[in-house]
Amino acid sequence: MLKVEKKQKKGPGKKVIFGGFFLLLLGSGILAYIALQPQEPFPVRIDTRGSLWQRDPGEIEWMKIQVKGRNAWIAERNEAGEMVTQAAATERENAEDWVLDEVLGDQMLDALANMVYEEILTEDATDYQQRLAEFGLAEPALIAEVRYTDGTEKTIRIGDKSEIADQDLRFMLIDGDDRLFAVAGSLMEDLTIEHEVLHPVVQPEIQISRLDRITVWDKDGKKINEWTLEGQITDADAAGNWLAGWEEERAWITYPADQDQMSNLKKNAGNLRLGLYVAEGTEENLVQYGLSQPRYRIEIHLAAGTTGQILSEGAYDVKDWEEECLTFDIGSSRNDMTDYALYQGTIYTMNHFTTAPLTETRSKDTTARYPVLVALENLSSMEIHHADGTITSYELQRSTVSAEVEGEADQVVISCRKDGEEIPYSVFEAAYERWLVINVSGTLPAGWQKKSTEISYAFRTLAGKTHTVEMSDFDGLHDAVTVDGRTLYYLIKNSFPEMP
Repeated sequence: MLKVEKKQKKGPGKKVIFGGFFLLLLGSGILAYIALQPQEPFPVRIDTRGSLWQRDPGEIEWMKIQVKGRNAWIAERNEAGEMVTQAAATERENAEDWVLDEVLGDQMLDALANMVYEEILTEDATDYQQRLAEFGLAEPALIAEVRYTDGTEKTIRIGDKSEIADQDLRFMLIDGDDRLFAVAGSLMEDLTIEHEVLHPVVQPEIQISRLDRITVWDKDGKKINEWTLEGQITDADAAGNWLAGWEEERAWITYPADQDQMSNLKKNAGNLRLGLYVAEGTEENLVQYGLSQPRYRIEIHLAAGTTGQILSEGAYDVKDWEEECLTFDIGSSRNDMTDYALYQGTIYTMNHFTTAPLTETRSKDTTARYPVLVALENLSSMEIHHADGTITSYELQRSTVSAEVEGEADQVVISCRKDGEEIPYSVFEAAYERWLVINVSGTLPAGWQKKSTEISYAFRTLAGKTHTVEMSDFDGLHDAVTVDGRTLYYLIKNSFPEMP
């Protein structure tokens, strides 16, 4: 329950006794003492939660919201039944109109259509008229005016936080009603949603399965990072076919990307989300928000493709997508957490931590440090090209054996042939697994020139793509390794153990 009483002030200072003024001063002191005594809290008529009115939110045809310290704005229902927001008449210059965001707008409308109080402190206005400041109502934190379709009008005044109420309560007055209400702080939160937040934001649809290129430019328009899918998004081994690209010594370098790092990078690209609506991308606004020369430009390229999802009723919905390219320009910072961004001609906020993985990651740091790129489950065949010109070949053959028990999964049986002769697959598997964990030792120095190949390996995938690894002499202890025709790293000599 609320304890509503006036704060006690300090009494008079030192008494001054001076001749004939003694009685006058004494009388004044008595009056002051009486006036400064704490007033009794007026009685609480109802101390259980109640409802002032209950309406359908669709009955609200007009409303005006004035939050202390902000510009007022109004919203009016159009012929289509949508609540269209605009600045108040005195703030119309350069204002924009839009339909309220469905989720947040409904939250606000519901609060105004179903007004609930926590307590009624008094029904007598004289109990509080001289004490409005104590209740935070001398200058209300919010004034909401509402008109309903039946012509009923309400004006709601909610006060600032008050020291005489719990932190989660506010005091409220309604024009034409003498009662003083205490309401939950959540009502204030529902009605003080920033005007810009109520602007609907249509999020970009970025299907990770359709991603085939991510490119980043700096403020000078120079391409600094790029990740490109080599092949088609429908390839069975597409996840392992990405290339990282960057500029080095005025030359554009590409090298196979690490599959795990690409998986994280693609997830970050798929999680790009717009924040709040800020403004239309006019020339003036682009300058104001640092977007006339953005710090970064992120381009997300999505290949044409088909996606499917299971609907709530159980049906499978298939959607065809055309090729598209989504561009996000990143401007100045709004604060430590958010930046201004331009997307499809409109300025929004964007969380810095969603764009940073793309703008602050060096593509060179995402390159694969494991030369063997083909996972065993994607391997179809392998060849070893020796220095003397001989070739050792391995071919994997897969067959499906039906399950003996109904309901169990069919089994895939793999056999292996070396130069046409069958060998135990388990032996080949154990050796190949050791190859997959071979790691490079370091980066080759700038300007290093590749020498003749000493031994090379060719790995053919089930999708029909061939990856190659070549070894050439670097120094007495190391070989330079060339992966798919690209030389970047070196590793210890004889790192690849003998195959069976």
